[in-house]
Amino acid sequence: MNLKNILFATLRRRLVDGDLFAQQHLFAGRVLDLGGGRTRGEFPHGRELDWTVLDIDFNLKPTLIGDAQVLPFRDSSFDSIKCSELTGYLFEPLKMLTEVKRVLRPGGVAVFTSPFLTPFDFDQHDSIRLTSAWWVWAAGKAGLTIEKLEPQGYFFSVLGDAEKYWISHWWPPLRYLGYLIMFPVYELLFWWETRFKSPNYLKRFTTGFLLVLKKDRQ
Repeated sequence: MNLKNILFATLRRRLVDGDLFAQQHLFAGRVLDLGGGRTRGEFPHGRELDWTVLDIDFNLKPTLIGDAQVLPFRDSSFDSIKCSELTGYLFEPLKMLTEVKRVLRPGGVAVFTSPFLTPFDFDQHDSIRLTSAWWVWAAGKAGLTIEKLEPQGYFFSVLGDAEKYWISHWWPPLRYLGYLIMFPVYELLFWWETRFKSPNYLKRFTTGFLLVLKKDRQ
């Protein structure tokens, strides 16, 4: 990770990139990248590896323009699916999960990152945040097995990103002074949080979730 990312990328973005990097071995065979017009993950993927990239925004030049809740593919078309940071923009994410199960081949896996305590997007239809309980319920409704369900950061990750966001809107000279003063603080807390066990009361806060869901062999 370069210095620019450490200084200016959100802690959530760093967590997402790290988790996707750790799961990259699951993206094998024919891969579908849902909402992948804006790439996420610091490893070769998407158009670089000739994945099928579906996005609703034609300006992002996806392979196909479409809605993740109504996928234009035949049953059992893909070996694996990547879906990063899309769920907040879906009004009916359960429909997307049902479609994911339909287009996955038996034994196929889908990897999701889903935001929770993050700023919502004023410019698009960013409308929903999903808890871990919702994912457990929805996976069961869709007929998918949860292989992994992990929070991405806890209280100090949320607090660090909130402070970064606040400082980024200060008058420029004060902004850089703010970064200089606060950077060591939230980096130290982030380091502690990612290496030591957090108390349960801090685990009620998270930037989001990593999920690996599997379609059972039939």
